[in-house]
Amino acid sequence: MITQQVNKLIELLLPAQCLVCALKSNNKLICLYCEKKILLERTYCKHCALSLIKNADYCGDCLKKNNFFHHIHALGDYKKPLSLLIKQLKYQQQLIAGELLASLLIKSVLSRYSKQQLSEFDYLLAVPLHPKKLKQRGFNQAQIICDHLCKRLDIPLLENCITRRKETTAQEGLSIQKRKVNLSGAFACNKNNPQKISGKSILIIDDVVTTGATINSLCQLLKEEEVNIITVFCISRTALDKEMGN
Repeated sequence: MITQQVNKLIELLLPAQCLVCALKSNNKLICLYCEKKILLERTYCKHCALSLIKNADYCGDCLKKNNFFHHIHALGDYKKPLSLLIKQLKYQQQLIAGELLASLLIKSVLSRYSKQQLSEFDYLLAVPLHPKKLKQRGFNQAQIICDHLCKRLDIPLLENCITRRKETTAQEGLSIQKRKVNLSGAFACNKNNPQKISGKSILIIDDVVTTGATINSLCQLLKEEEVNIITVFCISRTALDKEMGN
């Protein structure tokens, strides 16, 4: 907590420069050039947001299987500069990077969804971290992004309802099947939470979606609790073959 406060103070004292290219940015976190480049329209699957080479509506994977979520919206692919900003947030505790990522995601969302569409979401839910991981890191990066969206989009947070009860091993490098096994039963629902989710529309927030194993595990639990519609917003969507090669 002290480290986070010190970092925040340093951020306030530093001269305003673009967090991506380090050039002057007129007292903003990102310059207009870098922002425009990140927000460029890309070709992606309309269901899972996976980047596509050809101009098609859906990827081959989504044509063959069903997911528990309605669709995913991603700010962009998991590559520079988004990948660097995510790592700065998660592993270097640069919370200002989270503020920028959330701001960019919000602009991307507002360019795609109308106010009416956004008003149909009942709750925002950040993908939970296991308590041990949360203690180690000091914060949940998805929650930081989620908090900014809550303020800007005026959608209430779903708090203390879903927990991560299973301490899973690192997902990176695991096959799709092993990821599913790793995340089986990872999440639990607090039945005593006053916020009722049955019949509701929930918007899940995460930083990176790769195979979708984490998201689908969480969505499966929500569907068991009779949630009506589940949509996912994330910062980056990772190509499967690229991630599996790491």
